[in-house]
Amino acid sequence: MKKSAEVVIIGGGINGCSIAYNLAKAKVKAVVLEKNYIASGASGRCGAMIWAQWYEGSSEVLAKVGNMTLNRYANLEEELDADIEYTLESSIMLVKEGEEEKFEEDMLELERYFNVRPEFLKPEEIKKIAPYIGVDNLETVGGYLQTGHISSASANPFLTIHALVNNARRLGAEFYTNTEVKGIIVKNGKVEGVRTSQGDIKTNIVVNASGAWSADVARMAGIKIPTKPFGEEAVVTEPLMPITYFPLALENYGRQTKSGNILIGEEPLPEQEPGYSTETTLDFLPRISEMLLKLFPTFGHINILRQWAGVEDVTPDQLPILGRADEVEGLILACATQGFGFCLSQAVGEIVADIIMKKDKHKDIAEALSLSRFEKKYREFSGRWYTD
Repeated sequence: MKKSAEVVIIGGGINGCSIAYNLAKAKVKAVVLEKNYIASGASGRCGAMIWAQWYEGSSEVLAKVGNMTLNRYANLEEELDADIEYTLESSIMLVKEGEEEKFEEDMLELERYFNVRPEFLKPEEIKKIAPYIGVDNLETVGGYLQTGHISSASANPFLTIHALVNNARRLGAEFYTNTEVKGIIVKNGKVEGVRTSQGDIKTNIVVNASGAWSADVARMAGIKIPTKPFGEEAVVTEPLMPITYFPLALENYGRQTKSGNILIGEEPLPEQEPGYSTETTLDFLPRISEMLLKLFPTFGHINILRQWAGVEDVTPDQLPILGRADEVEGLILACATQGFGFCLSQAVGEIVADIIMKKDKHKDIAEALSLSRFEKKYREFSGRWYTD
């Protein structure tokens, strides 16, 4: 293992690998430390959707980050010279009675930020183009059809991450797996190194890209950040015939993979308790099976091949934390990208690399998403998060 590095990145997920790649392009050599294997956390347990729908309406700055990442993903295969199974998706977001006003606002946001306006279809129109969708089961008043635009795409997370790793390595970055970070060495308010299970590394810049464990890593540097771990579950079915228009609802996300499998999960429940568990639960399977049958009533015979769970980190305002930690010089945060971490990762990589190199290209984003937006009394809260 190297004894020193310009930058040490803690976390071998999509964000850490994207940051390393962007630094390597700028001839800044970074070391990535991962306690397990590359993509062993949320990055390898995600839906891999690249969707504008996940963050339109939430904040102008997040929409700006989103637009940036959509365009980067659209050109990523060419840039990395690798097949990442990037695909423009066709989907119908189903609207139930009472949701019309919310969706109308969301569609206006999509048009404003991403220059796309999905077409609204009435229930009978959905039945004509996609008779396999359970329009009547879901009591929909219609749905928004989106197709052929970069604001609705997907990619293979493992192919994407390893393409980033391979290119970063080619340009000088180094990756150490099965290497646990034991501490961050801070003296006189400045980062001086990282203590690992394989030895110490001297550095003046540490990037915390450790996902759900970001609060634990921050405490190693002597600060507290308001992130909280939440689990998500999903299932994967056996391969099916190609589904032209994938049906979606507010409570679920999903897509059809290149091999034909259906990957589908649900948003975290309001009453869900935080935690690090990646164990699947018994009550999720019947709940998601019921959702599958509502969405695809003619596919009641299909088998579920596997069920998996992952953990994501969330902030109280549900926005990422990107930028310098004001209490510790040299500590950079790339945390709390939540369930859209894979989606936002290509923008996160560029933004954080620019922050490290002290460029002002994305200064407005860094300021809006910095840790300083949270009052210090909350950052020093004794728990892992606050809800008031």
